[in-house]
Amino acid sequence: MNPGRSPQGASTDDDLSFADKIGYLFEHSRDENGIRYTGKKIAEKANRLGYSLSDAYISQLRTGKARTPSFRTVEAISRAFDVSVTYFLSNPDEDLERVKQQQNYVEMLEVTGSHLAGIDLGSLCPDTIDALIDLLKLVKSQALAKQAEAPESDEQAQSADTTPAG
Repeated sequence: MNPGRSPQGASTDDDLSFADKIGYLFEHSRDENGIRYTGKKIAEKANRLGYSLSDAYISQLRTGKARTPSFRTVEAISRAFDVSVTYFLSNPDEDLERVKQQQNYVEMLEVTGSHLAGIDLGSLCPDTIDALIDLLKLVKSQALAKQAEAPESDEQAQSADTTPAG
């Protein structure tokens, strides 16, 4: 098996979706007994390696219903299949855009003091992440407006304290 090769009919790895790439692995990879892997076997293998991965999520990735797995999920699948993570990361423009999007999101969380505990952000689609970023930008602008008002209020209070009584 050569997971770096494209399935027939595809010109380059850049043309393949994540579903195509994972499908290729399921089609061409075998376990130690020569049996094709199932989603359940890959999930179990990844979980034994210390990752948290479900058969249901693998199924969504295989069918294209889930298209943007987190790096940790890609790493789990790669290790379970014993291939390099770079097999899945062949579209640098898309990868760079996703990293920028996640950095923007993290910055917004930091500035606004918000957090989304317990949510697997890697399982969110890009449109949902964009909506969250837009919402956080609104919260950020409101927080900055309040901060800008606060010094003026402090100055007015100090001015009132130093003004002699009439």
